[in-house]
Amino acid sequence: MKTPRERYHNDIMFRSLVDTMVANINQCNYTPSEMREAALLASIIYEELTVRPMMLLPNADINQAFEVLESWKDKPHL
Repeated sequence: MKTPRERYHNDIMFRSLVDTMVANINQCNYTPSEMREAALLASIIYEELTVRPMMLLPNADINQAFEVLESWKDKPHL
């Protein structure tokens, strides 16, 4: 696995991202701490927006709960 500095020298997109961040720090738009916070928040937002299929293992209690719900749904209620 390449270090961030190796990626900076070999990956033009990564270099562009780093250079943009450095420019924002140099122009006093953001502090290094704010840049770290923004990067972390961007990662969190990405994770929240990424849909992942969840696997549910068959479970007798879950199946029984669904059966109860189904029977309740079919009964007439006042």
